[in-house]
Amino acid sequence: MKIRSLALVLALFAPFATSADRAQAAAAKSKNAFQADFISQLDATEKKIVSLEEAVPQDKLTWRPAPGVRSISEVYLHLAYGNYGLLKLATGKESPADAGFDSNAPKWEAQTTDKAAIKKILEASFDNIRTVVKGLSDADLEKKVSFFGTEMTARQALMVLIEHQHEHLGQSIAYARMNKIVPPWSKG
Repeated sequence: MKIRSLALVLALFAPFATSADRAQAAAAKSKNAFQADFISQLDATEKKIVSLEEAVPQDKLTWRPAPGVRSISEVYLHLAYGNYGLLKLATGKESPADAGFDSNAPKWEAQTTDKAAIKKILEASFDNIRTVVKGLSDADLEKKVSFFGTEMTARQALMVLIEHQHEHLGQSIAYARMNKIVPPWSKG
């Protein structure tokens, strides 16, 4: 009889314990869910950008579609510039001192045409984003920031950062195709 009573009590309270466990698991999962999703998108975008930069021959990095338009190397450096600058606007976090970030965009974008140097700069800018975003709390993401005169949450501003990367990835794809370079992920 005691065993039956104990089984009945456990059966009655089991759904509550399970429900509490589920709520705790859901709370843990939602904590930093945006950061995980954002970094997943960041990783995929970085992979395409870096692989395309690697596919462009050194002698094509100074190619530009018209006078006064960014060259291929300048587009990649502009991406890195945006990664540092837009991240600062979104989060208030300064770039690492060793990044050499210069708020003078034309100077930053013209700093080099060397493939290896450009790849290193790109990768460092993506690594910086990853580090900063992993350190943000959900409360940090809800903070209001002024983003080019528009008030938005840090989360929204980070979405603009990804949008900026995609805009210039598209530009880089067009530049590559104009130079008969097939993006590595679309071969086959």
